[in-house]
Amino acid sequence: MNTQALIDRYDNYRSGTLNLQASENILSPNARKALSSDMAGRYSLSTGNYNAYGGTIYFDEILQLLKNNVNNLFGSKYCEPRPLSGHIAAEISLLSILGRNRNVMAISEEDGGYPGYSGKHLDRVLGYNFYKAPCNNFDLEYDAMEKSIKDLKIGTVILGQSMFIKPYDMKRIHEISEKYNLTILYDASHVMGLLAGKVFQPDALKYSDVVYGSTHKTFFGPQGGIIMTNNHEIAEKIDENTIFNTMDNINLSRIASLSIAVEEMLKFGKQYAKAVINNTENLSKNLIADGFKLLPGSEHSKTHQLLIDESYLKNKKYDYRTFSEELEKHMVIIDRFGRIGTQEITRCGISDMGLVADVISGISNKLNKTEEINRLISEKKLKFW
Repeated sequence: MNTQALIDRYDNYRSGTLNLQASENILSPNARKALSSDMAGRYSLSTGNYNAYGGTIYFDEILQLLKNNVNNLFGSKYCEPRPLSGHIAAEISLLSILGRNRNVMAISEEDGGYPGYSGKHLDRVLGYNFYKAPCNNFDLEYDAMEKSIKDLKIGTVILGQSMFIKPYDMKRIHEISEKYNLTILYDASHVMGLLAGKVFQPDALKYSDVVYGSTHKTFFGPQGGIIMTNNHEIAEKIDENTIFNTMDNINLSRIASLSIAVEEMLKFGKQYAKAVINNTENLSKNLIADGFKLLPGSEHSKTHQLLIDESYLKNKKYDYRTFSEELEKHMVIIDRFGRIGTQEITRCGISDMGLVADVISGISNKLNKTEEINRLISEKKLKFW
């Protein structure tokens, strides 16, 4: 079997699944077409107003259009859409704001934070000292946080989580940042589409120095990253740190695809984001009614995510990994971390969360839900493009 045959098998397989993975979304046909345009094999290398490569006249127009539309969508003054991933967007942002104070506070992996900020990952690469933000049940403990910031002489606080179910009290964080001269970074990787739709944390950019993240989870784009700020000085440093310090070629076709995704978000972002939140709320209610257990706090999630209580699965002779594997045998996909995401099924036009809950809880109880799964898969129809 050759590669093309495997790609065809992959596409057929994924189109016949119910994808509830919290870190993925589906591209529109127009966004996918952009990825396979002639730009997929071309280069761009621009610093300032000069592009070192010829033949980029139309690409340069696309890039400028994308920047204008991103600023319109998020209400930002400056944006950088060239990072190849959310992780690289984080790296660029940190490079651009870290000064002499290299004490950085972020939510730890055990509290649902992004593991890349600690564990000798970005902290080792960029040379900062990582400190855990005080958390309880996925909530920041603001009084304890302020005390730690003071005692540890923190210079930068990173918000955002991989297990992201609640907004932050941004006014309180802003008050703390003013008091201790902090730089606030907001990693919106998981909630970028919800921010764009104005249904979650609408004050993220207002009270943060930089908002960044990936463009392919709740957002409509291809894999990649984006950075936004209202601070001119930080924007200049971000521009300096993007080319050569962290990247060279920026994958032109990804920029074109992202530009289409942003246009789709401008048209449908509010409607889509509201539908995602409604689906999460309804899925939670139905799962609980079926006796399926979610982690405390997750049952009232304000995002696209629900978090499974692993002790419930263990009573059913599963853990996160084996339950994910069992679901996949039945053409239902979640990750191996116990997260359920509603963003892709929302974009696919699925709104019967009672039936989705029945499938998930039924499989946990070793019931045959083939008929219900096939019905849901047959109802998939891409929306919001």
